[in-house]
Amino acid sequence: MTEKQDLRIALLPIDSLKPHEKGSPLYLELLKQEILGDGLLKYPIIADEKTHVILDGMHRWLALKSLGYTLIPVILVDAFQNPKIRVGRRRIHRYTCNSDEEITIEKVLSAGFSGQLMKPRSTRHFFSFSKFQRINCPLHQLKKRTPQDVSKYLAKMTREECNLAIKEWLEEISEELEFLEKRKEEVEKEMEEFLNRIKSLNNFTIP
Repeated sequence: MTEKQDLRIALLPIDSLKPHEKGSPLYLELLKQEILGDGLLKYPIIADEKTHVILDGMHRWLALKSLGYTLIPVILVDAFQNPKIRVGRRRIHRYTCNSDEEITIEKVLSAGFSGQLMKPRSTRHFFSFSKFQRINCPLHQLKKRTPQDVSKYLAKMTREECNLAIKEWLEEISEELEFLEKRKEEVEKEMEEFLNRIKSLNNFTIP
C-alpha cells in the first residue's frame, strides 16, 4: 500500500471488489481497447475500504477482469464515515443539490454487497479529492491469468441502446460544461463589479 496525495492506494485482488451497478457492453469494449493500446491503467478505481464495493471505476474493473488480470490499483475510502462523499444521478449534481436526485451511500453499498446491481451509470460519486490520480500502472504488474466472463455484470443492451447510452452520456457532459460556462460568466461579472467599487475608493481617506 502506498500514499498518493494523502490517499490510500492499494493493489488488491480483482475478485475482492464488488460492483454496485451494471456495466455498458459498448463502453466496456471501448475501454478495453484503450487499456490494451496504452499497455497500462491510467487511473486507479475507488472503493469503500470496509466492503470493497466499487464507487468509481466500474468499467476499468470490468475491463481488467475480462482481460484476465488478477490485481487492480484501488483508492480506498471510508464511505460511511466520510460525509464529503456525495452520490447523485447526473454529473451536474456535483454543483446543485436536489433531494429527489440524491442517492444514499447506504443504498450504493447495499446494492454491491447484495449483488442486486443498479442500472448502468445510474450513480455519480463526488469526492473531496480529484478522482483523476494518474498512476500509469503497467499491465504486467497486474498479473495475468485466463480471461474471465463478466457478462453477468453487464446490462443486456442492443447496439442501438448502447449508442443511445453514449449519446446521453455526452449530453450529460455538455450539460455540465454549459453550467460551468454560465457560472464562470457570473463570477467574472461579480469580479468586474467589485473592481469598479475599488476604483471608487481612490479618493477615500481612511479615518
